[in-house]
Amino acid sequence: MNRKKYIFFLLLPLLIGGCKALQDFANSIQKPRLSVDNVRVTGFNFQQMELTYDIKVENPNSVAVRMLGYDYNLDLNGNTFISGDQAEKIEIEASGESIFQVPMTLNFSDLYRTASGLSDQDETSYHFLSHLRFDLPVLGATEIPVQNRGTIPLLKRPKLDVQNLEIQNLSLSGADVVLKLAFDNPNGFGLDINQLAYDLQVNGDQWADGTALQDVTIRENGITELDIPISLNISQIGMSAYRILSGSEPLDYQLKGHFNVTALHDLLGSTNVNLNRSGKIPVSR
Repeated sequence: MNRKKYIFFLLLPLLIGGCKALQDFANSIQKPRLSVDNVRVTGFNFQQMELTYDIKVENPNSVAVRMLGYDYNLDLNGNTFISGDQAEKIEIEASGESIFQVPMTLNFSDLYRTASGLSDQDETSYHFLSHLRFDLPVLGATEIPVQNRGTIPLLKRPKLDVQNLEIQNLSLSGADVVLKLAFDNPNGFGLDINQLAYDLQVNGDQWADGTALQDVTIRENGITELDIPISLNISQIGMSAYRILSGSEPLDYQLKGHFNVTALHDLLGSTNVNLNRSGKIPVSR
């Protein structure tokens, strides 16, 4: 037996063992396991809502794997509304897991223009579908889907009307008045007012500012009457206020501020509702 054949037969068991080990390693490679770990509303203001999907990636392999990116598609009521593609590299360690976020913003004006029938609904069904792209050992480029179904609330902008200014007490030194508002909430959930911060001007003069309406609840799908009690110091704002309140003519007003409210819905939290109304306000006694 010549030297080359001798070396070949000497190394043959090692080659066979190495091939078998490589084949065993290839057979052991599994695709990562995917799931939607959580669905959260991470911000809203009645014009739009940021919806965030937490996707968990579990790596069952004894070696690290790399995610290269993903696409996503959100169907609302059976119609595609948001889609996109994102390059995002994430290394998932051996036998480890990672959670990453897929955020998307729903603009409700766009939604209602696209699907006008939804504007009268309180909520709608959704279907979230994403394909994650991986570079896996041995298997190479691999795409794995993950999906989730559920319902989300459909938000509509509340409306606020200034009804009238009711005089409860009037003297040369001061006045006790009540500013009456009507809060129209078209949503299918109530609102807890944490606080109203406001500034009231009448005929170009500042009459009052401050906070009010703490811990008041706004009903869903309807109008809630709100009263803001105000004590006026005539000596501070001038005798013109006394003359105005003694008359019967409507007043020119501007009311600015914002409501801080908490939505009574499991997915939603707190947000601000801006207030900026002006015009004529009747006076009643």
